[in-house]
Amino acid sequence: MKKTLTLASLALMALSLYTPSALAVVSNAKAIELAPHRVDRLVALNKLDKSFVTKMEKVEVVVVENQVPVYFKATVSQTAPATGNPVQVQISLDKDGKPLAFQLVAGGVAGPDFAWPGKTAGELTENALHYVLENAATGKIALFDKSATSVTLTKANLNNEAVALGQVLSSATTEKLNIYLKMDGSLIKAEVVP
Repeated sequence: MKKTLTLASLALMALSLYTPSALAVVSNAKAIELAPHRVDRLVALNKLDKSFVTKMEKVEVVVVENQVPVYFKATVSQTAPATGNPVQVQISLDKDGKPLAFQLVAGGVAGPDFAWPGKTAGELTENALHYVLENAATGKIALFDKSATSVTLTKANLNNEAVALGQVLSSATTEKLNIYLKMDGSLIKAEVVP
């Protein structure tokens, strides 16, 4: 009886320590960074139109529950049209960040092409996330690694120079992480802003 009670107590303690986030091998930011890689591969395989790489504007990620082996769902959006919803693809990833499936979201309308010089929108998005992944243990950047919810790519002006701005949002803070890149994808600077 005592042995059964001890085993039951240990099992209960183990279950109380279980959290879905403990299962993830990759962070939310890594899952976001992997989505453009998958889009690029799907374009190369002619399963997605090449506009997904050139018109990529936003990548959002959520952790899903009770859909094993799916752990993350990333939604990749093209540039927003004047009216309607942008063209989107949803990518399912496992806890290791391995892509499992993809699905076009119905009803999307084509938006403008920002004609990024030097790198594609997909490459610039990846490069912005590289900053987060390489600095994940540094101060507030950790909030944008483990709890990242999205990255949005826009054109900006910094010191009278046209640059790419990757803005990362996190569920762990109301602040935003702005990552400024040259058009060749190299880092200019990053800052956490209110």
